[in-house]
Amino acid sequence: MQKKEKSENKKKPSKKTSGIGFAIWVVAALIILVLFIINQNKIANNLKATGFFNKTGLKTPEFVEKAEEPETVQAERKNEVEPIGPVEIDLNSTVAETPKTSSPVKAQNETAKKQQQETIEVAKEKETTPKTEKPKTEPKTEKKETVVKKEVAVSTPSTKTMKLKLFFMTINSNGTVARKEVLREMKKSDSPLVDAINAVISGPNASEEKSGCRTLVSSGTKLIGASVKNGIATLNFSGNFEFNEYGIEGLRGQLQQIVYTATAFPTVEGVQFLVDGEKKEYLGQEGVWIGTPLGRNSF
Repeated sequence: MQKKEKSENKKKPSKKTSGIGFAIWVVAALIILVLFIINQNKIANNLKATGFFNKTGLKTPEFVEKAEEPETVQAERKNEVEPIGPVEIDLNSTVAETPKTSSPVKAQNETAKKQQQETIEVAKEKETTPKTEKPKTEPKTEKKETVVKKEVAVSTPSTKTMKLKLFFMTINSNGTVARKEVLREMKKSDSPLVDAINAVISGPNASEEKSGCRTLVSSGTKLIGASVKNGIATLNFSGNFEFNEYGIEGLRGQLQQIVYTATAFPTVEGVQFLVDGEKKEYLGQEGVWIGTPLGRNSF
């Protein structure tokens, strides 16, 4: 009888131990699940930025594709100005004139001109009427002319500027090519995206050249048209864009410059390249893929 009780007492602790161990595993699993949920966006961003699924040949999950970058990261790489809207810009056509807005000074000038015209008509009437019928209001003519002279002098408004992020390339001492961001102050316009891309095509200015910047965009390249819709900037380049004197590294470099400069705007996430208005799958004889919109994670 005593032996039986002892054996039962020995079995009880083992059941309690297994129950505690199971509870610990459940708690640990819950903690891991909570941490994953909290950091889900960060984990998805890291997988998206590193191109993990593309490199391994696996299909990228939907939650990784839709992952949004943290606001702090987006703010660091975005320009403060908006790019062009969904309306296409054709650089071969005549640039549309900006609507003229009436100003108080202009309205006053027009009123003064009308008054001056009325004064001239009154003067003509005087010449045809006898001197005895000379109007008593004649002295007012000088005052009206004085008002016209004062309103003509209008000061021109100062030109507004904007700061845009541009991307050029640098060549290190070991021969490797690296991307470099610069902040350039430019004249403000209604199409800052077009201005930024044209600035990259033209190349760095004197101060940027001193810091080692250079452009790898093919010489003779021109931006024919540009439009932005649903986060994709469609940029149409001339045929020179398809061939680069520096080979495949030059082609990749010029694509990086354009993509990084365009996606520095808050409403642009990718760039669809066109050559002479045509959508092509590969760029140049070396075959660099441009068949789908390219983003920063494409490089």
